[in-house]
Amino acid sequence: MNLKFIIPLIALIIFSCKEKTKTYQGYSKQADFYYKLVSLGDETKKTDSSQCLWISASCKTLSDSIFWDTKHNSNQTFFITKSSPSFLKSVYSFSIGDSLQYLFPTNRFFKEFYNSPVPFFCKNDSCIKFSVKITRALSANQFKEFNDSLNVYINQQRDKENIQIQDYITKNCKQVNEFATNAFMEKTEITALDSVKKGKKIKMVYKGYFLDGTLVDYTPNNWAFEFTFGQEGQLIDGLQLALYKLKKGEKAKIILPSRLAFGEKGSSNGAVPPYTPLVYQIEIVDIK
Repeated sequence: MNLKFIIPLIALIIFSCKEKTKTYQGYSKQADFYYKLVSLGDETKKTDSSQCLWISASCKTLSDSIFWDTKHNSNQTFFITKSSPSFLKSVYSFSIGDSLQYLFPTNRFFKEFYNSPVPFFCKNDSCIKFSVKITRALSANQFKEFNDSLNVYINQQRDKENIQIQDYITKNCKQVNEFATNAFMEKTEITALDSVKKGKKIKMVYKGYFLDGTLVDYTPNNWAFEFTFGQEGQLIDGLQLALYKLKKGEKAKIILPSRLAFGEKGSSNGAVPPYTPLVYQIEIVDIK
């Protein structure tokens, strides 16, 4: 066979093989994730990285169970900006109204989006399905105006939380100490044993409640949660701060504002809404 035909044929085969590795079930590969365009919007209005993209979005497990969406967990005000995680900024260059679906590596998604370890309900999933629709593109000035009004709303929510927490303390606590701004602790059992310190292995039993007493989180069957204190992602910020004040065998009630709990997004499983203060009853079972 003539070499002038063989060489182009080999090149075509190699190119085709490379192309096949870039797609998966209709998804195209980009960096270490996949995406596909689900529906088209206004193709005349392309977005770019100078804009702030207002999007509606949802996060799903591989079995299509939704555990977060902008409608219920982010007050419908979710933006992609220059400071967003790099994998989200891939939405730029698509058009207003476009809908896309992404497959992001699970570990990376929870680290960059939530700054947390992978929760139990996604432990066996290699990827997270992230669905996005670009609803609007704002200029820098428009985004600033929006943020100014959003900051007013956030301050209103914090004022509301402050009142809720003070009301709860008045009705349910005898003697509390403020260990961070608007975060309080009431020790219900005191010891003179070892203190909680960074690097120590801690066994802890806990229950978490809304201020109305509804149970939202707990260690099942009183099994102790065991962890190395100080490791990133083990505890919400408020409990991390509170445990420094405790010793082996001690019990405490801890009241946390949302900024030290699950914040403006709420919990990743949707159990805790945005801007929700919480109460934890904890016991330090052991320290090693």
